[in-house]
Amino acid sequence: MICELCDEPITIDEGMAPVHPLVAHRECLLRNALGGIGHLIDHEHFCIRKHDPDAGLSYRESALLVDLWFKLKGVDAADQTYVENDHP
Repeated sequence: MICELCDEPITIDEGMAPVHPLVAHRECLLRNALGGIGHLIDHEHFCIRKHDPDAGLSYRESALLVDLWFKLKGVDAADQTYVENDHP
């Protein structure tokens, strides 16, 4: 199967999100929901100035880093990032 978000194959050992009808890596869906790694680490620089929420990385690379960021920082950090980036 091919991930509909990053266009890369989903292997048996990778997590696939059980969302119908979208076929995607779990990490790609997380990146889709939270934004790219550039958005999370420096919204002003990567999103406003560079117009590159993935910080120069591929969608999949960014998704893997977003997954790591989320594991290290947690839900509260994701909520705080959302609020800080002009979402009331």
